[in-house]
Amino acid sequence: MIEEQGRVVAVEHGSVWIETLRQSACSSCAGKSGCGQHLVEQYRLDRYDPSLSYIKVVTAQVLHEGDRVVLGVAESSLLKASFLIYLVPLLLMMSGIWLSSLMGAADWLLFLIAMLSLFVGFFVVRVIGKRSADICRVEVVSVLPPESVFSSTNDQNQE
Repeated sequence: MIEEQGRVVAVEHGSVWIETLRQSACSSCAGKSGCGQHLVEQYRLDRYDPSLSYIKVVTAQVLHEGDRVVLGVAESSLLKASFLIYLVPLLLMMSGIWLSSLMGAADWLLFLIAMLSLFVGFFVVRVIGKRSADICRVEVVSVLPPESVFSSTNDQNQE
């Protein structure tokens, strides 16, 4: 299970909003100088608040604002969601290109069918995602003990 710590910022009926600290692995990567993702991350850091991310989690647990929690997503469900999001549109686009090339379509028509089948794939993913919201469900794994507001490392060292 992939886990992340967060803090409850709002409580609704049957769900909570969790605030997590967004982390990027770009700073420790050796290939960041030639990577496009690093450039996108730098652009996003300059324009937006990079540190916080919010997610709505459906839970039956009784949580309160300020509670520290551990969120979890099963690896298998994350893998299924990734395959659904990436492969379905690409497979539909490739099958559209293949079928239209078998029928002897012109190049401009191949391009048009490829774009149309790609957008149909996006629509299919959206419909499947709405029908089965359990594909990649985030869960509250545990509630962490609260941190003491007044304790610090200096106070502990002086004792």
